[in-house]
Amino acid sequence: MFRSIFVCALAFGCLLVGSSPALAAPPPYYPPIDWIPAASSNYDVGRTAAITTIVIHETDGSYTSARNWFTNPRSRVSAHYLIRAWDGAITQFVAETDTAFHARSANPWTIGIEHEFWPRYGIWHTDAQYRSSAQLVCAIARRYNIPTDRDHIVGHNELPGNDHSDPGPYWNWTYYMSLVRSCSEPRAQALSRGGINTLADHSYVPAAGLEQGTASEEVALLQWDLVYLGFMSADDLSDGSGTFGPLTLPALTAFQEANGVPATGTYGDLTAPALAQAIEANPATVPLVDLDPGTESDDVTQLQTVLGQLGYMDLVTGYYGPMTTDAVGNGSGSEGIGNTGVGAAVGGWLDGGGGAGVGAGVAALVAAAVATGVGTGVATGVAAGGGVAGARVGGGGVGGAVR
Repeated sequence: MFRSIFVCALAFGCLLVGSSPALAAPPPYYPPIDWIPAASSNYDVGRTAAITTIVIHETDGSYTSARNWFTNPRSRVSAHYLIRAWDGAITQFVAETDTAFHARSANPWTIGIEHEFWPRYGIWHTDAQYRSSAQLVCAIARRYNIPTDRDHIVGHNELPGNDHSDPGPYWNWTYYMSLVRSCSEPRAQALSRGGINTLADHSYVPAAGLEQGTASEEVALLQWDLVYLGFMSADDLSDGSGTFGPLTLPALTAFQEANGVPATGTYGDLTAPALAQAIEANPATVPLVDLDPGTESDDVTQLQTVLGQLGYMDLVTGYYGPMTTDAVGNGSGSEGIGNTGVGAAVGGWLDGGGGAGVGAGVAALVAAAVATGVGTGVATGVAAGGGVAGARVGGGGVGGAVR
């Protein structure tokens, strides 16, 4: 009798236990995640359809209230993940292999990510939250082979049969998707942290010995050098760089043909010095226009590429957001660019609070720093009006496009 009662109680207890931590354990390439199981009545075990879409939600409440709601067995709602606003911390409530109750008829084929957002009480989206969410989305997309585009990463309000309005107008889709597109693989700009094999005395050019099929940081540097010279497009690398494939081969061959090098399609001993010479002969095409936060354009892409070559950012998004603002501010300080010899444009950079915008003269100075900064310590920039301006680059010179 007592044994029968014990077995029944144990079985009933199992029904009340939330989603198993073992089932929720993510692959090693996922960002750090805390685990709090949702109440078992707030999700279905298993899936009835393949995962094809990631849904973005806003809580319209605090992190704590959302957590309590997901763990309340009477709520009948949940999401797979919740991301806190102030620090971007990720909490998982439902295993991805189970069906959370977050998007009605779309539940079977979606993963739901809630974002803490409660503006009435001063809780807004933050850069930490955007970045953390983008990293999570990139990992999920990698795991299930989901395209990282707006057809497969959608808002709750974009799903059929749903009457919700989240995410609302304060969710910056442009910035968010730029982070998602860029975080799928490390960008070549991150190579400025060092550790790659480069041509002697030319740290911005990879050493010879690359061919189709090679995957390495040296290939990434080669690809961005070809972008720099106009033989590849930054869009060609939007899904990541570092693999010598069918886009790199014709770009390299075209470079070889244009520079009098045998068009072998391999990056060898003749091509490497030719690439170094071509870069030195072609000043960087940084935009000679004013750029302000919130701008999304090819000019921003060009600026970010050069800031990456100088080692101040590791993503190219085309959107001038907090990441670019920080890079511009860091560049003005740590490179020791003084407010002399470049006129009002550099003054505008320094006076703008460390990155409120980029003036045309500053853009020219950065371009020259990349083009001539092979340890010379001097950069000469062409200002917007066509004049030539000089500026001191401190710390012993830029040391090349990639240091």
